[in-house]
Amino acid sequence: MICSIPTNEQLCLTTKVPPDRFDMEKDAALYGGNSVFRNQPSYKVFNKSFEHVDDALYTLLNEVDPEVLRMELKETSDVFKSFNRNSALRDPRNNEVPERPIRDLSTVTSLYSFPNPLERHSELNLTQQAACMRVLLAWQRRQPVDEQDFVVWQATEKKRCNEQQRVQKHIHDHENGSKEVIYAPMKSLVAVYRKWYELGVRKLIQAYPNDSYMTFSGLPQLPQCRSLNSQTASIEQVELERTVGRVRLWREVKVRHEAMRTLRLRLDRYATREAREPVQLLRKEDKELELEAGNVFVLPLDSLLMLLTTGSYIDLPTEMFVSLRESPSSRHKCMEFQSPFPARNCGWHTNSLILKLAYGAYISQPGQAEWLDYNINGAVQEVPNEPACDKSSIDLHMVYKPQAIDQQSSDVLDGNCNNALVSWTLRSKGEGEECNDFQIFSTLSIPAVRDSNVKDPLGCHFIKLENKPDCGCEIMSKYELISAWLQLKLLRVEMGHCTRISLRDFEPMLEEKLTLMSLEQQLHDYYNTSMPQLLSNLCEFLKLLDTVPVGDYLLRYSPKYKDKFLLCIVTKEATPQSFELHKLLTESSPSDQAFLTQSSYLPISPTLCGRLHEELQLLPCAFPAKANGRSVQRRKVVVPRPEPSRQAPVRRQSLKKWSETQSRELRRRHKAGQKKRARARKKAAANEEKIQLEKIMTL
Repeated sequence: MICSIPTNEQLCLTTKVPPDRFDMEKDAALYGGNSVFRNQPSYKVFNKSFEHVDDALYTLLNEVDPEVLRMELKETSDVFKSFNRNSALRDPRNNEVPERPIRDLSTVTSLYSFPNPLERHSELNLTQQAACMRVLLAWQRRQPVDEQDFVVWQATEKKRCNEQQRVQKHIHDHENGSKEVIYAPMKSLVAVYRKWYELGVRKLIQAYPNDSYMTFSGLPQLPQCRSLNSQTASIEQVELERTVGRVRLWREVKVRHEAMRTLRLRLDRYATREAREPVQLLRKEDKELELEAGNVFVLPLDSLLMLLTTGSYIDLPTEMFVSLRESPSSRHKCMEFQSPFPARNCGWHTNSLILKLAYGAYISQPGQAEWLDYNINGAVQEVPNEPACDKSSIDLHMVYKPQAIDQQSSDVLDGNCNNALVSWTLRSKGEGEECNDFQIFSTLSIPAVRDSNVKDPLGCHFIKLENKPDCGCEIMSKYELISAWLQLKLLRVEMGHCTRISLRDFEPMLEEKLTLMSLEQQLHDYYNTSMPQLLSNLCEFLKLLDTVPVGDYLLRYSPKYKDKFLLCIVTKEATPQSFELHKLLTESSPSDQAFLTQSSYLPISPTLCGRLHEELQLLPCAFPAKANGRSVQRRKVVVPRPEPSRQAPVRRQSLKKWSETQSRELRRRHKAGQKKRARARKKAAANEEKIQLEKIMTL
């Protein structure tokens, strides 16, 4: 039998009992509390801290725009694992991340260190290196040398020469291994040079039409222009015809640290400014007067350097215009060269050019330097210092226009420049008494004068960037040496100047004095170049140019034809071999790729003591000396002996007793043979090392 249990509803229907009574009886043991606190959250919600992430007020006050912290929201796992340069603080002056955010200038610390990971040490001790350094500094400053120091210098000559070759090889390997790191600061100079190049190309496009050019003929370069007879040439009868513009009055030739620090941050502001058009100093009347006596050559200094050094370096100009005119009365020719086009590859010389232009614009600002004004009539007067602000400070109606720091503003004045016209004679002398004279006019700028009477001009002033400041001072390039020699010759001055600046931080490294004798010695030692022979080759080149028909030409150098200059003329119809002038100038943007990929290397000078050597007490082209003062003996190179060939055993013979005289003679012969073989091994090892070092030095 199955029984069913009635539900509450059925009981309510049968007994007429209200349904709420069962619920009240079931929950009678629980107290519901006051009705005010019903349907409210637990007390734990109100007991939270203010910094709790679920707090509404805390979330509202600390709400962050997702666009502001986009990098952190996307890469939260990598924020604390690596330093991201995109999130680093930038210098507002140049919008770059500083290399060292903190630098203590209160203490004198060395910013350079000689790269010596293998911890090699010098064969000279500390006392010997100090004595040799005092000798070099005395020669460098043109002071008398101490006799005891000179004795040490002569006694350690062999050790120093051997160590110099090893250090040069060590530095060469160091540069090849870390070339990208060494030339990383060059990127900013390349960017500034691109802007300066665009300004120069824009002026050329406005001045010359877009004609098509094709090759007319070829002329040999100067190294191939050798005369059949041995002859030399010289520069004679130099006369300064006239000077126009402002020349700096520089009593003490020294570049200030503040100027270089300013240019490091504002290089773009001062370097990328349009230069003034040069004044035509050579009048037509002077040309006609000179043409009556013979041919006349107009060769600016830049054009002359292009003829003498084309093909030596990749960052030199390669094109310039040449016009050949014939006098109707005398039938003599006037051959006029224009300034070369800007170089399309960046390198050592373009870097120095940009820094020199920026420095010239910086010192032209009021209050930075003293100036002398040269009139066209030859009068010289001192330029008064102009006030920095012409308007009064109480002028309340002055217009204030804030500009970005990377834009050109009107308060940066154009650089003060000058042009000097020099007439000189290039005279070639052969074995006989016959001499050939070439009348040449050149234009160049005077760097500075030392006194207001204009009796002591400065022959030249170079700003050379040191690419390896941790290794020492590099030798000057062939282009720089020839340029300095020509400026000293044309201005008839015996002394020039070269300021060496670190490429890394634009800090001055050395103020070097240049003389004609030192320049000729460096050209002979480092580049095997003789200036009389080079000028003789220039004479032969000008003779060949005299045979070219009259007209306007574009003189061009192409790496495809390394031994020739290409003379190009205008063609009316375009051909597959022709090229357009404007396309040649704008088809590529200047870069440093070609410079970094080629094997270009400047050795360290063994005679220049710069800032690195004075701070570290290190002899140029030498390893650091040991701290205990002891010299390190060089390990001798051991030549491996060939293993003797195995021979068949010989029948044992009866021992023969030697007399004392025979034994002494046998020992003497064996000892002489041992010494001879030892000398041969040393000589072979030295020759092998010399061959390896010569391969490096020829680079």
